[in-house]
Amino acid sequence: MGLEGSAAGGHRPLASPRVEVALEAPEVGPWDQISRAFAPAPPVPGLWFFPRGQLLTMPRLILLLASGAAACPLPCVCQNLSESLSTLCAHRGLLFVPPNVDRRTVELRLADNFIQALGPPDFRNMTGLVDLTLSRNAITRIGARAFGDLESLRSLHLDGNRLVELGTGSLRGPVNLQHLILSGNQLGRISPGAFDDFLDSLEDLDLSYNNLRQVPWAGIGAMPALHTLNLDHNLIDALPPGAFAQLSQLSRLDLTSNRLATLAPDPLFSRGRDAEASPAPLVLSFSGNPLHCNCELLWLRRLARPDDLETCASPPGLAGRYFWAVPEGEFSCEPPLIARHTQRLWVLEGQRATLRCRALGDPAPTMHWVGPDDRLVGNSSRARAFPNGTLEIGVTGSGDAGGYTCIATNPAGEATARVELRVLALPHGGNGSAEGGRPGPSDIAASARTAAEGEGTLESEPAVQVTEVTATSGLVSWGPGRPADPVWMFQIQYNSSEDETLIYR
Repeated sequence: MGLEGSAAGGHRPLASPRVEVALEAPEVGPWDQISRAFAPAPPVPGLWFFPRGQLLTMPRLILLLASGAAACPLPCVCQNLSESLSTLCAHRGLLFVPPNVDRRTVELRLADNFIQALGPPDFRNMTGLVDLTLSRNAITRIGARAFGDLESLRSLHLDGNRLVELGTGSLRGPVNLQHLILSGNQLGRISPGAFDDFLDSLEDLDLSYNNLRQVPWAGIGAMPALHTLNLDHNLIDALPPGAFAQLSQLSRLDLTSNRLATLAPDPLFSRGRDAEASPAPLVLSFSGNPLHCNCELLWLRRLARPDDLETCASPPGLAGRYFWAVPEGEFSCEPPLIARHTQRLWVLEGQRATLRCRALGDPAPTMHWVGPDDRLVGNSSRARAFPNGTLEIGVTGSGDAGGYTCIATNPAGEATARVELRVLALPHGGNGSAEGGRPGPSDIAASARTAAEGEGTLESEPAVQVTEVTATSGLVSWGPGRPADPVWMFQIQYNSSEDETLIYR
């Protein structure tokens, strides 16, 4: 008995979903077999068709369906070429990564959608994924270890999104990553350890068209396989010396349109045009930067790259001229000149002392201070040296008195200036009386100003008395003073019995 509803001339759809087993096949000639092999079946949706005489049982049908590949996500297209599964989900209006993507996928394209965030569940167990494209979405956040299972990933495209920051764990996982594209985001900060998992394997890094002022230079400098580095169209205003010294394989460095006024000497740049001396000559681009053409850039001018069109932004005499057309003799600097500085300063013990020093020069001088002990004054809990040449001592003591030297240096020379600091000691008696039984002054600020102007010794009026002193309190009183100089403010100074640090209230 054959399949119900069949005819000798071809295939017809089953009249019902019942499937019966053919016990014997009818005798047919060779030409009938050929004609039936090429006869088309009517396209009736939802029905299955089988050649006449094929043996089929329900368990076999169920086994056939169960052994098929995982279902392709509904809006996507799946291709299985050369045993490599590709899942293509670009331009599908997706708001998130489809949760039913086959975990065996080798290539996953999710570009041009509206995905906003990525997390570990999105790519869990995709250990064979090699190429992941997430370009031109609306991604603002990447959860820690979102790519943690992607140990085979070679290429990651995240360009054209809205990322503003990359944390230490944002890119953890792809230890064999070779191509990382992060251009066209809004990145303002990248954690120093963001690239640590693929330092040894990365070959291409694109950070262009972001808002970066700093990048993880230590990490980038430790990428021995890096070939291409794109940092153009950012806000980078300085490069640390030797940032690229270890990148022997680097063949392209793009620093176009940043805020670089100068470039520190680096052996890498000498490979720029010398193709014969180097097996991998460097293609260097740094146009669109406000270059300050002075002696600090003379080393770069001597590389002789006449094909490029970089221009000078300053000094005024060279502004607008082609960098490579300016003669080497015009790349000059001006030695430092101390324009003004504090000559001498008198303060009361315990008060703040501010020493100022201003210098001119091209390039801007670096400022240092040397203390009375002939040692360089560094930042500490008591003292702070500012880049503009100001030295601030928070609480002065007798050991701070003496001569200080302000030093201004730049590549063209050095200039110095001397500042005298005098610290006036105050009585530390328990009852507050000064030598000779006379109380000290109450207006400390006025006394310091008088001393600084050199108008004699400290005033002893108005008289101040301290009585009823205990371990935690004391009574301070004073007379009305002169009618023409009434008391309008007061300041109380005391020190701990454990040290000599003075405290004001």
